[in-house]
Amino acid sequence: MKRAWKPHYHKHKGPVEPDRTTLLMAVARELLTTWELTKDKALVDRHLAAVDKVYGAGSEASVRQYMHRIKRDERCG
Repeated sequence: MKRAWKPHYHKHKGPVEPDRTTLLMAVARELLTTWELTKDKALVDRHLAAVDKVYGAGSEASVRQYMHRIKRDERCG
């Protein structure tokens, strides 16, 4: 008896870093827009603390760095 055909999916064996980088850049873009609209530093700091819990140690510094880069390069300011 023949087995049913199943498609073959390759397993991801590389690092998850590119996905994490993309997610952190999206968070930075979101928080920068929040900062530009509300100018509420406490709110942004609370969100950055949550980012550190979700994405791991050091992600808060990465998000801050991405925020500065986006503001300098893309937002003309």
